[in-house]
Amino acid sequence: MSDESVPLPRVFESALDMLPVGVAIFDAAQRAVLINPAYCASLDLPPGSLQRGRKLGDMLLPSAIRGVFGPGDPEAQVAAALAVDRSRPGRIRRRHFGGRSFDLLSHPLPDGGHVVCAVEVTGFLAAQTEAEAAISRMSAALAGLRIGLATLGPDRILMLHNPRFSELFGLPPDRVRRGMSFTDLLAMMRGREEYASHDGEAFLAAQRDLDRAHPNRMRRVRANGQVVEIASDPSPEGGWTMTVIDISPLAMVEDEALRRARMLESLLASLPQGVCLYGPDRRVRMLNRAYLDVMAGAPLAIGETLEEVIRRRAAAGEYGPGRADEVFGQQMAFDISRPQIRRRRRPNGTVIDVRTAPMPDGGHVSVVSDITPLTQAEDELARRAAEMDVMLRSIRHGVLLWGPDRRLVASNRMASELLMHPPGLLVSGRPMTEIVADMLMRGQFGRGPEAEVRARDLQQRDWSQPYLREFATPAGLHIEARSDPTPDGGFITTLTDVTEARRSERELRRAKNAAEAASRAKSRFLAVMSHELRTPLNSVIGFSDALRRGADPQRVGEFAAAINEAGRHLLGMIDVILDVARLESGRLDLVEGTVDLRHLVGDVLRQAQAAGAASGIRLVAVLGDDLPPVRADEIRLAKVLGQLLSNAVKFTQPGGTVTVRGWLDGGEPALEVTDTGIGIHEADVPLVFEPFSQLDDSLTRRFQGAGLGLHLARAVVESHGGRLSLNSRVGEGTRVEIRLPAERVVQSAERATKMPEQEQA
Repeated sequence: MSDESVPLPRVFESALDMLPVGVAIFDAAQRAVLINPAYCASLDLPPGSLQRGRKLGDMLLPSAIRGVFGPGDPEAQVAAALAVDRSRPGRIRRRHFGGRSFDLLSHPLPDGGHVVCAVEVTGFLAAQTEAEAAISRMSAALAGLRIGLATLGPDRILMLHNPRFSELFGLPPDRVRRGMSFTDLLAMMRGREEYASHDGEAFLAAQRDLDRAHPNRMRRVRANGQVVEIASDPSPEGGWTMTVIDISPLAMVEDEALRRARMLESLLASLPQGVCLYGPDRRVRMLNRAYLDVMAGAPLAIGETLEEVIRRRAAAGEYGPGRADEVFGQQMAFDISRPQIRRRRRPNGTVIDVRTAPMPDGGHVSVVSDITPLTQAEDELARRAAEMDVMLRSIRHGVLLWGPDRRLVASNRMASELLMHPPGLLVSGRPMTEIVADMLMRGQFGRGPEAEVRARDLQQRDWSQPYLREFATPAGLHIEARSDPTPDGGFITTLTDVTEARRSERELRRAKNAAEAASRAKSRFLAVMSHELRTPLNSVIGFSDALRRGADPQRVGEFAAAINEAGRHLLGMIDVILDVARLESGRLDLVEGTVDLRHLVGDVLRQAQAAGAASGIRLVAVLGDDLPPVRADEIRLAKVLGQLLSNAVKFTQPGGTVTVRGWLDGGEPALEVTDTGIGIHEADVPLVFEPFSQLDDSLTRRFQGAGLGLHLARAVVESHGGRLSLNSRVGEGTRVEIRLPAERVVQSAERATKMPEQEQA
């Protein structure tokens, strides 16, 4: 180029303006020939701010002053830039305070000028920094792993490994390096003493010939006793990853488990009893030789299900005569989740004792013993006992004679009848533990944990001391059992049926209680009625006498209203007494319909508002949105709720609160009335439900009432199939809860049980 700037074609200039790369062309005198906008941006200048013909130094100085070249003397920075040899290609990196970085590529031109390209590398540098940090983090993580890890490429060259990899292969960490081939790695192992054995050579050969395109795992025991597992997994690019894990603790556990399993097999093989183990899936897992010997003729195989075994044996008559499907159902009905003891005679004549017990994993074990000699001895004892039974048959008491070993020596038929034992249970020689276990299984001690406690107490009792108890059988008999020790260390038990005697005693006691209750009810009725009827009658008589004497005409209406109120009060009491009479005669009929409990509570609460306001008591309703309509007698249910509110208001001091709650609990509609009143003693709660009863029976009672409200309320709720309960504490208040059965809900739906949180005054 000449000293004068030569104009460039317009098309070329337009193309340079569109480039995202900064381009500046200078002539031999370092004057600008062309500068595109991207180059201005690299100097943190607006487009067009650098004119053609301007010297390079003059262009760079303003940007250097603004800090584009970073900290330092701006003039020195410009001088350094001008001192660069432009006759040779060059590259420098420039960073300015804005956080941006540019690579400046300088290339000489044939006429002595040069061209400069400014390429922004800010993002590249950030990515490079992050990648270096990630590599650093990954290296630190690999170094801290307790697992040996190595990655090899498709060319079988080691790309990555951690120190644990070298350690678990018994190699010096400084000799295993990145870039070595897998063949060199195997050669290094072959040179170690640890791989000098036949096992070591076989391991190295297997590693050399292994198909790395498929996952593989192998285990190796090192010379120091350490057990490692080497895994090889292919990578997508054709290489593979190797992991080496120290599994010595796991191997020790496996060896111990194997040792115990072999010990258990040896123990089972030496047992004379047959043992068969079923898994949680009810399939045969294990059985010993003795089981096959005891159950000869009833084959069994590993893997068979319990259903298959029982069905086959039922068809073969193993469990006795009967239809195979019925016998199968009976055998499957046994609860194998609890220990069971059974005895049966097999079709070949042998007698076996079968005991089953649940296992912790959900399976169960069955132990069978051939007790044919024992049953033969028992049969002989039974023959002798039969001779003794001839003498005992005429006795109307059950008699059981026990030996010092707590085995039954003799018993009579009456003992079996009174205890409802099946034939063959009370035989000579039978231990008490078996008899009590059979009674427990048949429910003669009741059901649940309490039955097991009764059975255990009976077996653990000290029979060297006289013992007397009375119990009821499932058939309703009352048995008096008396046990007395015998000189040989055993004891004799005598059973007496006292059912009739106890029934007579109960009838006499019931008649006595009924007479006393009737007398008390009569006295309460006379006391209550003489007071409750006298008060309104006094009002009627008093006001009517005033009217007869010619009362003030202005007060006639007032007296008439008082007479009317007293008459209605008497009528209400008579209605209550009639309801009690209907209840006693069983004629309390319900007029059922659909009742909206929310509206019912609202109506009753509004009727009670006046009494509450007069007494200075706040009435609150807390009703859940899920409270459903029910099928009930609305009038009687309203009376019940009204009575509960009346009682709550009556027994709550001014300033207190009475709250009505309603919610759905487990599908059952529930209503609750609570107050902050005077409360009652817990021992007096049952008394409040007796008719004509109040806790204060004097004629000068503080609180008025006939004592029938709660009695009728409970009767009405129970006639709906529901429950009414009362809880109270003195000085804290009372809570009365009504629960109706779920079947009375008109629109059944699944609702979560909750207590409502919003209040409606």
